[in-house]
Amino acid sequence: FDLSGVIMGKTDVSKANFREAYFSKGYLRDSNFEGADFTNAIVDRATFKGSSVRGAIFENTVLTGTSFEGADVENADFTEAYIGDFDIRSLCKNPTLKGENPTTGADTRMSVGCGN
Repeated sequence: FDLSGVIMGKTDVSKANFREAYFSKGYLRDSNFEGADFTNAIVDRATFKGSSVRGAIFENTVLTGTSFEGADVENADFTEAYIGDFDIRSLCKNPTLKGENPTTGADTRMSVGCGN
C-alpha cells in the first residue's frame, strides 16, 4: 500500500497488515494501531502523537524523523528498525516504552536500543 501523506486521525486500524507499506509524511495522530504489523514498511517523517501502537511490529521498518511523542508504545517491537539517533533518544524517554511484544517476544526497550 502507498499511503504516503495520509491523514489518519481518530482511526481504528488495530491488527491491520501494513507490511511493506509506505506511510511517508503520514499524519497518524490519536489513532489505534494496536497489534498492527509494519514489518519492512517505510514510515519516515510521520507522527503517531497520541496514538496507541501497543503490541505493534515495526521490524526492519524505516522510522527516520518519525515522532512517537505522547504515543503508547508498550509491547511494540522495533527490532532492526532504522531510527535516527535523535529519534532514538526521544523514543527512549517515552514512559510507555516497556514490555514484551506478544507476537514476536521481543523486549520493547531493547528492540529500540535503549538498554535498561
